[in-house]
Formats: sequence, C-alpha cells, structure tokens
Amino acid sequence: MRGNAIARASLTAMAINAILAILQILIGLAANAFSLVADAIHTLADLTTDAMVSWAGRSGGAPPDDNHPYGHGRFETFASFVLGLVLLGVGCGFLWAAGMRLQTLEHAPPIETAAFVMALITLLAKEGMYHWLRRRGRALKAQVLEAAAWHARSDAASSLVVAIGIGGSLAGYRFLELLAAALVGFMIASMGVRFAYRAVRELVDTGLDPEEVARIAEAIRTTPGVEDLHQIRTRRMADRILLDAHIQVAPRLSVSEGHRVADLVFARLKERFPHLDDALIHVDHENDMTRPPGQMQALTDRTELVQELRALPAFAAATPDWIILHYQGGRTHLDLQIPAEQAPFLLAADRTALFSQLESLRQRHPDLATIRLFVEIAPEKCIPKAESHESSA
Repeated sequence: MRGNAIARASLTAMAINAILAILQILIGLAANAFSLVADAIHTLADLTTDAMVSWAGRSGGAPPDDNHPYGHGRFETFASFVLGLVLLGVGCGFLWAAGMRLQTLEHAPPIETAAFVMALITLLAKEGMYHWLRRRGRALKAQVLEAAAWHARSDAASSLVVAIGIGGSLAGYRFLELLAAALVGFMIASMGVRFAYRAVRELVDTGLDPEEVARIAEAIRTTPGVEDLHQIRTRRMADRILLDAHIQVAPRLSVSEGHRVADLVFARLKERFPHLDDALIHVDHENDMTRPPGQMQALTDRTELVQELRALPAFAAATPDWIILHYQGGRTHLDLQIPAEQAPFLLAADRTALFSQLESLRQRHPDLATIRLFVEIAPEKCIPKAESHESSA
C-alpha cells in the first residue's frame, strides 16, 4: 500500500537522524564543538518533522469516508506546506546565527579534530538520505517524501556549514563558517519558499500544466460519441488528478446513450492517466457556454404538454411516457411515442383531424418547432415473475 510505503521511508529517516543526533551531542560535548551540538539539536527537531511525514503518509492513504468523500490526500499537501515553512525557518535561523557569531568570533573555544570527523560523517549520511528519499518519493509519486528529501539536503547543508566552520577553526580561518552559514541559509530558505508555494497552489486548486490538460482534452475529444468539448477543469490532490468536463454529444441522443458515452470517456481517461482519481463528466446536447441565461427554463415542459394532449380527442389517454422532448437552439421539439395498445385507435382516426389537433397544440406554444409521431409496433415483452425470481437467484 502506498501510504504504508511512505510511512516506512519516513520512519527509516527518523531512525538515522536519531542515531546521528546522539553521536553529534556526545562527540560535540567531548570535543568542545558547540556548532556540532547545535546541529544535533537541529537534527532532533527534524525528527518531529519526520513524524509528521509518517502521519501524513498514513492519513493521506486512508480511503474516503463521510467527512472526506474525496479521500485524505490533502493531509500530504498540508504536511508539505508545514515542511516548507520549517525549511524557511531553518534557513532564516542560519542567517541570524551567522550574524550573531560574527560578534563573538574571538571568544570561540578551541575545537578538536574528532568534531571535524563527526561533521564529515554526518554530512555524508544526510546527503545519502537525501538521494534515497528523493528516489522513493518519485517512485511513489509522493510530494511529501520529496519535500522530506530536500529537508535532508538542508540538513546536509547545515552539516557542511559545521564541517567548514570546524575545519576553518582548525586551520585558523574562522570567517569561512560564517560565510558558508549565510550562503546555505539563503538556499534553505529559498527551498522552503518553493515547497510552501507548491503546497499552497494545490490547496487553492491550481489546475494542471497546460500540456497535461491538452493531452486530457485530446483523449476526451477522440472518444467515440463525443462531438465536442467546451469546458474542462482540473486540480490535484497529492499524487492524484481530479477533473470535470462538459462533453457535447448528438442533440437527440437518449439519456442512457449519453451516459454510456460519458462512461467511455471516463474509462479512456483512467486507462491513459493512471493517476486520475475521479472525473465528473457532464453531458450536453449543445454548447451551454453560449446559451443565453434562463433560455431552457422558458421553454415548454412535459407537465404542460401532458395536460394539453389529454384535452385533444385523439390523445385523451396520453401519459408522460408518451412524450420525448428535445431542446435545441432555444426551440422545443416534441416526439410522441404511442404505445402498441393505443396504436390501433390512433391509426384508425382521421389523419386530417389528427394533424389539425397537433397543429393547434403547436400554435399554442411558439417555441414548439416540430412534432413527430411514432407508433410502437409491439409491446415490450415482460419476463414472468417466477422466471425473474429464478434468474436473480
């Protein structure tokens, strides 16, 4: 499970950081290396961040529930945002610390070689952690792990600052520690801004890149039954894609056939875009983006037509099922589907009188453009209850 894999990666990083922090504190105190102890405190603070990554991995991978019908992917986004803020804070902290140390540079205690060796070991370990976490993040499509990887890189940068500072102290060039601290502090702060910005973009539902949207649109347009696509909106939730689109189908398609076209679109998108989590496909018979507001509401509806049909002698037995309405270009098109049991009576009626009655109906409704009459040849065959029960059993 993806959530468990993310959690395992973060727990491994936590264990490595804990071991390094203990060693840094012990050797830093013994070798009079205050910067090494400070780096250890920074590492211990990172354990809190790694715990947040573990929590986000498990929470984000949880299935949808009543309170979170779209899933819990935003937990990962939130964790990435917090990590970005932490990186920004750490970077600013380095800049501030460099200025403070400049004022007390001549009072720094002598440092032993063991501290420099430990700083190099820490640097190599954290740089290795960066590469490992980044590979895992890309493999799992987990932005939160990639953020943790860059956090490990910022830790390696702080260890580099410590190593340069200790090496400079041993060689007599103490200003190198301050120069490196200021430079790396700026780099870490910029990383934090970048990660926080990406998380905020997702939280405010920023759409996918134009190239990816174009690929999705092409997949929709080339689906059999789709005549046009006039609206598409996309967003991300962690590693998943959410979208809604308005497709245009043939104007007189039945509801069930239009729904089938929408199902075909969804199936094609899921096949071509594995990270698509959900898609809402709205089926239109015409481009509703160019339709005047309120036009559909002003057209004749089924209730009116049923009442007026029953007032006509030839259609006294009319029911709502007889009526099929098509609304196109601001006009109403009426199809009358006469059941088989009513067909003999209708066919025996005088056609001139029949057409006259339908024309009077059309005259009362200016939006009624056409009326078509269909007669059912044979009734639908019904399955006996006993057979139906047997087949379902």
